[in-house]
Amino acid sequence: MQINNSKKLMEASILSCIGIVFALASTYIPVLGMFFIFNGIPYTIITARCGIRYSIMGSFISLIILIMTTNPISAFISALVIIPSIFIGHNIYKNENPFKNIALGSLIFIVMMMLYIKISIIIFNVDIVKGFNDILIESIEIQKDVLNGLGVKIDEKGLSSILEYFSVYLPSTLVIMPSIVISFINYCASVFILRKTKKDESLLPEIKEFSLPGNIPFGIVLIYLSTLVIKYVDGIYYESIVMNLEMIILTLFLIQGACVYSYFLDKINIKRGVKGFLLITSFIIKPIVFIITIIGMLDSAMNFRKIRR
Repeated sequence: MQINNSKKLMEASILSCIGIVFALASTYIPVLGMFFIFNGIPYTIITARCGIRYSIMGSFISLIILIMTTNPISAFISALVIIPSIFIGHNIYKNENPFKNIALGSLIFIVMMMLYIKISIIIFNVDIVKGFNDILIESIEIQKDVLNGLGVKIDEKGLSSILEYFSVYLPSTLVIMPSIVISFINYCASVFILRKTKKDESLLPEIKEFSLPGNIPFGIVLIYLSTLVIKYVDGIYYESIVMNLEMIILTLFLIQGACVYSYFLDKINIKRGVKGFLLITSFIIKPIVFIITIIGMLDSAMNFRKIRR
């Protein structure tokens, strides 16, 4: 990681250019819209290799260029992933615990997303969450009309329950879940790239060694007890908060379960390509996803991999 200043500046410039290309591609090429989740990776690598000063400088110049070549909104959307990425890279630079790193990145991403939603309401009078909810309702109504036209009987009560279910989980679907997933992908991809470009690998932990804190069961109980305090406060949607918290917790256990799964696949010497196929397939098949989540829960209590937390 010891690089002289001129080399740091050169690396920061090159990686910032790559970040700008990703941002422009995700803005102007609809097919490449998913590049949005990779926009922050170059800035994570800048911070991890060159330090936070160069990453702040590179990201500031990148955002100025994006404002000039696109518009302020597109630049702000890029900032949603760039700013959390800088913190992730800084924690990699300091060799912090992976969970702490991803959790911090997710938290900052959530704050940025909430800020973006609030700014959209205040400045443009556009409520993104309500907009997605309206689109969901409209699409279901269209499907309902199509089925009625085909003579298929519709269960109105069941349809209403589905709409209510999706409306409750919409905040976590739009804000919390993407924050965790993007931070996790950012961390994993950055660690992989840094491993390939750096001789000393000891500073970067294995992804399979990722683990929630040992006191996470106590923390979950504490969170649920805390929610009881706000249950009788007017203006707070208690059930929605609890359900979204449950989704966050289950997602964390799913990630940990996948890491345990990866660990034991390595133990039995599964080839890398086969291992990747098994992991990807496991996230597609729902019963296996449930089993992996249970494994994550059990690992939090029983510490199958004997990882010190």
